[in-house]
Amino acid sequence: MAKAKLQTLRGMYDLLPETSAHADHLIATFKRVVEAAGYGRIETPILEDTSLFVRGVGNETDVVAKELYSFTDRSDNSVSLRPEGTAGIVRAYIEHGMVSLPQPVRLYSVGPYFRYDRPQAGRQRQFNQLSVEIFGEVAPSVDAQAIILAERYFRQLGLDGVTLQLNSIGDANCRPAYRKALVEYLSENSSKLAEIDRERIKTNPLRVLDSKEAKTKAVLAHVPQTLNYLCADCQKHFAGVLEYLDALEVAYELNPLMVRGLDYYNRTVFEFYGQREGAQASLGGGGRYDTLVETLGGTPTPAFGFGIGLERLLLEAEAAGSLPQPDTGKSVYIVSIGEPARMASFKLIEELLNANIAATGSVDRDSIGGQLARASKLGVPYAVIMGQKEVQEGTVLLRDMSNTAQESLPLNGVIKELSKRFS
Repeated sequence: MAKAKLQTLRGMYDLLPETSAHADHLIATFKRVVEAAGYGRIETPILEDTSLFVRGVGNETDVVAKELYSFTDRSDNSVSLRPEGTAGIVRAYIEHGMVSLPQPVRLYSVGPYFRYDRPQAGRQRQFNQLSVEIFGEVAPSVDAQAIILAERYFRQLGLDGVTLQLNSIGDANCRPAYRKALVEYLSENSSKLAEIDRERIKTNPLRVLDSKEAKTKAVLAHVPQTLNYLCADCQKHFAGVLEYLDALEVAYELNPLMVRGLDYYNRTVFEFYGQREGAQASLGGGGRYDTLVETLGGTPTPAFGFGIGLERLLLEAEAAGSLPQPDTGKSVYIVSIGEPARMASFKLIEELLNANIAATGSVDRDSIGGQLARASKLGVPYAVIMGQKEVQEGTVLLRDMSNTAQESLPLNGVIKELSKRFS
């Protein structure tokens, strides 16, 4: 009986070298942008107590109710793979007494998350996010600064077509009145809603606003809007956010149906969209979550944050042609011909690497044609050729791969010569 073919689990994927290099570019650019703005890196465990997400994200959200990877460990504890980053970072903020640090505390994170979701392009069950969190400041300028930070990051990646949508969903003072009006409207039109959204009227009515069902979208055309139910403080806060964005001429669109998919959000919520079509056009977003620290047992602390999906961003950057090509402009391939040159070539590769010159080669291969063909495919500018004659004379042949011109150099001078050319 033939053995079953081993392959990745559904919704998981392998990050291959070329894509990995592109991902590294996106991450390095993100780190440069946020660190310049005063953010420090934090990384929390991939595995957390399940109650963290039940309390923090919300037991009625799809993320917890339907998509959480949970299991009982060998100590009979219920643990879960993290489905998002904010709850874990809030836990760390409380646990390590970061409330005693000068506020606001600005943190960023880069890492993998897990949701048992329906896989499609840009949405996997294991995915990566670039995120920032700001603790200890309630001013609308903080919301605007974070939004502008994300917008600056997209610009530095060369993604000029990214658009911004935002909304305010109020707070504990004004949301009950809106929730009541929303439930009344949805109940009156429940027969016209998709089945999944009829169920949400009782459990999480705000999630209906984010529905992707065509039947529900038609009903939402005339749904009550959150902006019409804001209390005076929430109105003032949101007006301040817009004022700061206008001052820097940041383009945006108000989206009264935007609520985000997690229970902890209040007041400002926002989302960035790329130019690709379909449900996966969203590149990331976030908002204010002023009650989450207290909900998880900490001192009442205002907070704001956002996350950007790395996989979706890769697709967007690829479509925009803004990903860098591999840099092989400062590397060399060592060609070894015959047994006498094998050890000399092996040593030369290591000496080049010790001198911080990128170098590779296949010292156990005898075919000069095959080795030069590989050097050409790798795109290196130079090949260093060593055969029996060169070993005896203490020389090498330096080959310019762009025009096949060759010159003889002393073996003990090739590192100096390559360093000079690469500088």
